[in-house]
Amino acid sequence: MSRRARVGLILAVLAVLALGWTLRPSAITPPVDPTDPVTIRLLSTGRHSGLLLPCGDGRVVEYDYGEWDWYALGKDEWWRAPATVLWPNAGTLGRRTVRAVDVEAMAESYGGARLAAISVERRDADRLRARLDAEFAAGGDVLHNNPYDMDFVRHSHRFHLFHDCHDEVAEWLRELGCDVAPRAIRTGLRVDG
Repeated sequence: MSRRARVGLILAVLAVLALGWTLRPSAITPPVDPTDPVTIRLLSTGRHSGLLLPCGDGRVVEYDYGEWDWYALGKDEWWRAPATVLWPNAGTLGRRTVRAVDVEAMAESYGGARLAAISVERRDADRLRARLDAEFAAGGDVLHNNPYDMDFVRHSHRFHLFHDCHDEVAEWLRELGCDVAPRAIRTGLRVDG
């Protein structure tokens, strides 16, 4: 085999390994033995992640992060996807409130998404919910998107390939005491164990 062929083969193998590493979802390790536990839920559709946080009053609030035009304005045609991820675009914070009994009844299914229960410290979940509530309140005009049945506001973080919904939710999970495996390009999240 020629030197050029060997180098080409090595580069091809490295590219396949890098792609395989990138396309694996990031593993989440929940906190060990919370003293005052509460259950939060990771929402995953495969290409999108969100978080459901208990309100303590029989309601659960779902928070999602995404690109403003795609999620808030519903401009989600396939041909917009490359421009949506390849350079920084306006971010959005999405929110909806549902009844806790409805979430419990859905078990691991939530519309077209899967839910994974994670036990965390109650004070951490309350602190994160309060912070996200404040960010939502500071986000300006609220836009309701009927297909998603969510309210959206602008978010200060720009959306792009290296900071998408999975990255934002990973940051939220770290605030809840979870360990989230690093990824240069995060394509999903999954709970270990």
